[in-house]
Amino acid sequence: MKFNPKVSIIIPVFNGSNYLRDAINSALAQSYLNTEVIVVNDGSCDDGKTEAIAVSYGEKIRYFFKENGGVASALNMGIREMTGDYFSWLSHDDIYYPFKIETQIRFLGIRAHRNDIILFSNYDLIDADGELIGSAHTRHIEPEQFRYFLTISHPINGCTALIPRQCFCACGLFNESLLTTQDYDMWFRLAAKFSFSHMEECLIQSRVHAAQGTLSMKPLHMRELNLLLADFVSSLSPAEIVISTGESPELACAQIASNFSKRGFHSAAAAALTKSADHVGNLQLSKRMMHWPILSAFNILTKLRVLRSIGLLSMVIERSGFCIAIKPGINSLVRIGEVAWSRLFRNKNLQDQFTEIYQNNVWEGVESRSGEGSSLAQTEAIRREIPKLLKDFQIKSLLDAPCGDFHWFSKVDFCIEKYIGIDIVDALIDSNRQKYANIKRDFLCMNIVTDALPQADLILSRDCLVHLSNAQALAAIRNFRMSGATFVLTTTFTDRYRNSDLSGKQTWRPLNLTLPPFNLPVPLRLINENCTEGNGIYRDKCLGLWRLSEI
Repeated sequence: MKFNPKVSIIIPVFNGSNYLRDAINSALAQSYLNTEVIVVNDGSCDDGKTEAIAVSYGEKIRYFFKENGGVASALNMGIREMTGDYFSWLSHDDIYYPFKIETQIRFLGIRAHRNDIILFSNYDLIDADGELIGSAHTRHIEPEQFRYFLTISHPINGCTALIPRQCFCACGLFNESLLTTQDYDMWFRLAAKFSFSHMEECLIQSRVHAAQGTLSMKPLHMRELNLLLADFVSSLSPAEIVISTGESPELACAQIASNFSKRGFHSAAAAALTKSADHVGNLQLSKRMMHWPILSAFNILTKLRVLRSIGLLSMVIERSGFCIAIKPGINSLVRIGEVAWSRLFRNKNLQDQFTEIYQNNVWEGVESRSGEGSSLAQTEAIRREIPKLLKDFQIKSLLDAPCGDFHWFSKVDFCIEKYIGIDIVDALIDSNRQKYANIKRDFLCMNIVTDALPQADLILSRDCLVHLSNAQALAAIRNFRMSGATFVLTTTFTDRYRNSDLSGKQTWRPLNLTLPPFNLPVPLRLINENCTEGNGIYRDKCLGLWRLSEI
């Protein structure tokens, strides 16, 4: 018998007259016919504009109006009213591809236990005007590892999901007290009882715009997520942690704490460290000395410094049951590392600093001394998209600043009249000249902050400004503008809500160039790098294109 379940497409909306029609049209245009479209108006107060759009569809959709209560409450009303066997969420500002539901039903049709499977997929990104700006891809995650990865990253776009209705009977509805993180909470609860299965296809277009709830309510979103992640890590079993990381629970929880701290979730980091300390406390004393310190000597110092910097090192030591004499020893170890690190770069200008990094492979790159971010795996998306951008904007000459060791760029299939790669490290430029220079390609040793730069149509500055202080980065941008170039294509992290400066010990941090102190306008184009470093916490890493005359 043919598998032909009814699918309920639920569209929650609040003051959504700008994009609602596009969403409804995409739901009605599904090639899979056994569907219903339910629009839940969550108390819009826009003089009836949202309601007018919804009711204009007549009997093609089922329309409900309720008092404002948040996305979770609107979704829950849709679930209560749905008559389908499967739930499919569509945000009012997103768009389904016509084959979204059909592709997922076909996938389920050949699975034996399809009623226990929750599907989710990759997705494309569009801007406020509906222009394609990139795509987001998620790695395959085994079901038994799924709650761990929900804890350290956010691998699911809820609008790509297809969920059996019985899941809500088993796990309950969305938590209406959560205004921005109701989806995170739901996926974690569902993953305890059901299997999530990833599909490689991009099945929806997810819109990125300034009025999104996670952007417009960013402080609330951060607070909710901080508390939620603390609950998540506390709920993980030792078996889940071990099978997901290959590490002992005490080590893995310390690493989770570092992950949280880097993302600004300090309460969650405290919960992870408490759990790490509890696991250490359960070890025999002879084993404790093996598990703290962690990893290589440099990573020991880095991790301990992170923990101490957020005021939690003493708590970890005390809860771990260490004798008091060990505490000064750890602090001394941290101090030794800090002194060694500061001596390495103290009083060094940029050229000396980056020469030291290159010569000693400080970033521990396997393929490239520019680090893992310059590997072929991490540059796959941009190697595919940069040639398209060069063609679209009629770029004939390119200044690559800095070019690094030209490892990944040597694999880019582009057709331009002139390429100039510059870097501050003499030995690197000499090596590039010997390996790659030709009549159309040259390499120069230059400082992007202080030297007069060669003119080109486009300046590519990937993974550079993030290594400079704010003052140096601003100076580099001014230098780009003075060079006479038309465009700059440079690294920006679109989900960051504030920029920090480098401290004396840092050599890197993510930057969102549309925020202070840079305040660049909305980029002409974004290329999402699909970065998987740090277990996906840098998934917002993009190359942004700006016209220099507008900066």
